[in-house]
Amino acid sequence: MKVRKWNTATLLLALLFVCSIQSVSAQTTDVKYIDVPDHHWAKNEIMQLDDMKIITGNFDMQFHPETPLTKGQAAVSFSKIFGSKFIDKSYGFSDIAWGSDKGRFALTAVENGWIQPSRRGFFGFDEPLTKTELWNSFMTAFDMEKDFSKIVASSWPSSSDRATLQNIPIYTFPQVEEFLQYGDSIVSRAYFSKALHRILVETNRIKQPKRFTLSTPEESGHYRKSVPETYLGSVPFNTHPLYLRSEETFEYKDFTQTNYGFSRDSAYTYAVGKEGAEIKLTVRELPNKDVFVFSELTNPTDKSITVEVLQKEQDIERFDLFRYDRYPLMRENLDLTDADMTTYPTGLLRFIKTDGTVEERMIGQAYQSKQLSLRYDNDEESVSRELIEEQENFSYALAGKTLLSSYTLQAKAGEIVDHWYVDSDEQLFNSKDDLFKWMRETSQNHKKRNKWYTAEGSYNKLADSTEPMPVSGQNYGRNLLMLKEDRALTLYHENKGRYFKNLVYNAFVNLRNFKENKDYWETEVTSTYLKNLYDIHAPFIDTRFNEQIALFYYNSGDEFGIPSANEPLRDYADLLVSQQRKGNIIRVASDAYYIADYFPIKQKVTTHTSMNHALGGMNILLMSYQEFGDWRYLHTARNVQRAIVYQKDQWIRDNGDIWYKISPEFNFEGDDYKHLTLEDLIDSYQLWQQIDPIYLPTLKQLIISKATFLSNEKLGYTTKIKNGLKKIGLDEYLPDGDEVTDAL
Repeated sequence: MKVRKWNTATLLLALLFVCSIQSVSAQTTDVKYIDVPDHHWAKNEIMQLDDMKIITGNFDMQFHPETPLTKGQAAVSFSKIFGSKFIDKSYGFSDIAWGSDKGRFALTAVENGWIQPSRRGFFGFDEPLTKTELWNSFMTAFDMEKDFSKIVASSWPSSSDRATLQNIPIYTFPQVEEFLQYGDSIVSRAYFSKALHRILVETNRIKQPKRFTLSTPEESGHYRKSVPETYLGSVPFNTHPLYLRSEETFEYKDFTQTNYGFSRDSAYTYAVGKEGAEIKLTVRELPNKDVFVFSELTNPTDKSITVEVLQKEQDIERFDLFRYDRYPLMRENLDLTDADMTTYPTGLLRFIKTDGTVEERMIGQAYQSKQLSLRYDNDEESVSRELIEEQENFSYALAGKTLLSSYTLQAKAGEIVDHWYVDSDEQLFNSKDDLFKWMRETSQNHKKRNKWYTAEGSYNKLADSTEPMPVSGQNYGRNLLMLKEDRALTLYHENKGRYFKNLVYNAFVNLRNFKENKDYWETEVTSTYLKNLYDIHAPFIDTRFNEQIALFYYNSGDEFGIPSANEPLRDYADLLVSQQRKGNIIRVASDAYYIADYFPIKQKVTTHTSMNHALGGMNILLMSYQEFGDWRYLHTARNVQRAIVYQKDQWIRDNGDIWYKISPEFNFEGDDYKHLTLEDLIDSYQLWQQIDPIYLPTLKQLIISKATFLSNEKLGYTTKIKNGLKKIGLDEYLPDGDEVTDAL
């Protein structure tokens, strides 16, 4: 019984051992190059030599096996086998930079007689190597006999092998006998790998040839493999390695770095081609270590130019792309001239790493545009962009556990192409539910959600009352109110989502870049509405825009670590105080006036005052008084409030709504915003309630009148209106209708 039991155990162990051997031998190796799949005729030799670092492919995961072998590539491989060292020579090669690795490999090859230079002083690093030259190199390097037909026959691709080659029309593969007779065909990289591997085995430098079973590479539908003539280069940003790929030559041109105190921009500029095109990559590092990557391809030439921005991720177990277009876009207007033809970003790319960690990337789309500019007689100008097309430009290739992301920028003659994405080593949203809510909200409110981001700020559809206006009507510009990312700030306060925090950080950088070294934020596009009324054009100061930006800094700057976050509040209050002296007011009485809505930079003209601008400016003055204690701010605020008190009945229309504006000629005109002015009235009520309640009856009258009008028309209310009315004890006047997030 014991013997029988021992034999059974032995058999089981033997069976397990055999199974384990079979399992190991059948183990699949991660494919490394997408153009060397498992069925390739030279896959085993290429993979083993690559493991030995004797040969290598490109960082875009392509080996180009059927591409001609160059003298430089052969020199590198021989140097890796036999070793190389710096050779102190008084001469170099004109086609190779002195002191470079290329120079070291070339000099080593020439010194040892492996490869002869093409001509005196010129190595020919990128020139193809013929089979005769290669075999002369083999004979010299390995001290081989001239009768090498045995090795040739064993390394030459068979007929069945040749049938697997994808680029057969480019290269001719003669039979072995033809090669031995003529011998001057160009050598492919695959053939070189096959022959070199065979020689290394024969010379006992490879003890055990390996056979590989490779995993299947994966490519997205629009991924484009590079051709042999493609130029490749790396961007020297260590944290998130970036690469460029193009059929045009590109050359490093400039590097700048800007430190904002809480964030840092590293900008890399490359010349593309020889006619003035360039690509600029801006990597914006945020305090939480996440990064924005902005790409801008500018093409002033008369031909189309394409550049790919590549990023490689290692140790990817799996990945998913959550697309925005799972939610249909709710476009209000399909007329090309009037409609905002931008949609939403491509989606969220989620990486599940082999160690179980999760990283995410929000990917935008590519925006083709043309720069527009209109210069005026006083040398000022209005600038915007004509949107040509929004395109999805993301594609990928997966080799084993390495994912290569490609972002293609294609600019036709005279065009600019922008693209962006946000990289994070953490999850950008707390849950899929939060992600999908944001995607759904973006589809429903796409006109009020930024999607065309650049390193200088976001571009949004401009009103048709702007100039210059292209024939297409697709006029886009940097809207200061949209730069603030108010909605992202609100959502960050609600759920602390990382993506929303990143958008707010980015907003502070964009506002800083927009302002540059100026005292205030100047609107850079002309409103033909204002031009027709007052003959003013860009640039000018919009009081509402500057008020909202000052509040954005004041309310959120400290929370996000922005240096001197309350200074924009003081600066803007000082600007408002100075307008009486400059004459930019509409005086109602000796102790009452309105401050004009717009201040042209060079032109001398007084514009109208709208109720929402008057209230917004007054609220800034009151907040500044509370913050800094400067009596000038309170004095100016009283002048504005008294003007409203004196004319409150004139501001109220017959239907209960508020007139939009008062003109310099004291005419009350225009349809007011639906919700915005009511929000401002509630803010004013709360501020005067803290400082001087004497003005509350007037404000209450205006609030009730406006709210009643909204209720009668079923125009609804914003969340801010609902909370504000409750806070001041007037929630009984909450308008009928739907609740919305954005004021109209």
